[in-house]
Amino acid sequence: MSENINLVQRRRAQLQNAVGDLGKLVIDALNQSVTCLSRHDLELAERIIEGDTQINQQRRVLEQECLVTLAAYKPAGADLRAIGACMELVSELERIGDYAADVARILRRAGETRFPSESVEAIVEVAADAIAMLGETLDAFTCGSDEQSARASIAREDQVDRNEQAVIERVLTMMRADPDFATTGTYLLWIVHNYERVADRATNVAERAVYVACGETPELG
Repeated sequence: MSENINLVQRRRAQLQNAVGDLGKLVIDALNQSVTCLSRHDLELAERIIEGDTQINQQRRVLEQECLVTLAAYKPAGADLRAIGACMELVSELERIGDYAADVARILRRAGETRFPSESVEAIVEVAADAIAMLGETLDAFTCGSDEQSARASIAREDQVDRNEQAVIERVLTMMRADPDFATTGTYLLWIVHNYERVADRATNVAERAVYVACGETPELG
């Protein structure tokens, strides 16, 4: 029995590490999307869109590995919670990766039309906090942090929401002042919302980390 328990724990650790590796791919894609936005780099936008395929494929592989592990090892307790959470989080991460690709697609639609630098800088600030949140919540999950550490990993969420709202108000003011800015303004609103959604889904990661640590599912958002 003890050997089986050790195998389960080893497999759990492998899956959590694999989730962390997928998270690194997603964070890299998000950081590239920020660079793409800052530089209005349309070639990089195409590479981000193409790279989303790798994230999607890795999600499917990890989902299958989680299912096989549940069937073969029949984990219980914290091990069962962790492996079940891994299965949920690969889906979360795949969606977060989509946000990076969506930003790149918006840049592609905008073409050569440049965005106002002040708005871009403000969106980059939202993105930076959201990406930092995601990194911290993933660390809490993959490292098996305690409940308090997992909860602390989303400390930036309110700031992300406030900064997103400030961007929205600025862009809407510009759209009201200049009807010709409507399309560009809409693109900016889409982009900042994508980054705010990264923070929302990072909160879901933190909730899974708390669940693994204590067996309860909190509402952190």
